[in-house]
Amino acid sequence: MELSGMWGGFYRISVWVTRFAWLNILWIAFTLLGLILFGIMPATIAMFAVARKWVLKEYDTPVFETFFKEYKYNFLRANLFGLIIYIIGYFLSVFLKYTGLMNSSNLYPVLFGIFVLAAFLYVMLVLYIAPVYVHYQLRFWQYIRYAVSIGAVNLHYSICAITVLAGIYFASLKFPGITLFFSFSVSAYATMFIVHIGFRQLLKKQQEQIEKTPISTS
Repeated sequence: MELSGMWGGFYRISVWVTRFAWLNILWIAFTLLGLILFGIMPATIAMFAVARKWVLKEYDTPVFETFFKEYKYNFLRANLFGLIIYIIGYFLSVFLKYTGLMNSSNLYPVLFGIFVLAAFLYVMLVLYIAPVYVHYQLRFWQYIRYAVSIGAVNLHYSICAITVLAGIYFASLKFPGITLFFSFSVSAYATMFIVHIGFRQLLKKQQEQIEKTPISTS
C-alpha cells in the first residue's frame, strides 16, 4: 500500500536520504579501497553512473550492484582519465608559476591570458568528464574532447553546476558531518541533473539541424 499525504512525503524523503547516504558511503569506501590515488576516479565514475540512473528516473536501480559493476569495469580507463587530469593540472601549475615570474615582462598579459583560457578548459574537463563518460559511448580521446567542448558550449549550465557545487562545498565546511553521508553523492546528482539538461538541449539542436538539412536526390 502506497503512503500518501504527509506520511507519504516523509517516506519519500527518507528513501532519498538513504539513497544519497548509501551512495556517498560507497564512494568513500571504494576510493579508500583503491588507496585513494587509484580509487577516486573509478569510484567517481561509478557514482555518476548511479546518479545518471536516478536522473533518468530509474529509481529501482540496485545501488551497490550498479556501483560495483561500473567501478570494476571502468577501473583502468577511469584511472587513465585521472592520470591525464593530474598531468594537465601539474603543467598548469608550473605554467602559472612561470607566468608569475615574468610579471614584469611584456609577455605577461599574453601568458596570463593563455593560462586563463587553459584553466577554463581544464575546469570544463574536470566537471564534465564523468557525466560525459557515463552518458555517451565514445572512443577514449573523444571523451576528453566532448567533455571540454560540451562544457564550453553549455557555459550557462556549467556556471550553474559550479555554483551549486560551490554551495555544497561551503555547506560541507560549515557542517562537516554531512561530508560523510551526502556531500559527494549530492554533488554528483546535482551535476548530472544540470549537465543532462545540456545534453538534451544539444540533442534537440542536432535533431533540428538534421530536419533542416535538405535531402539531395540523384
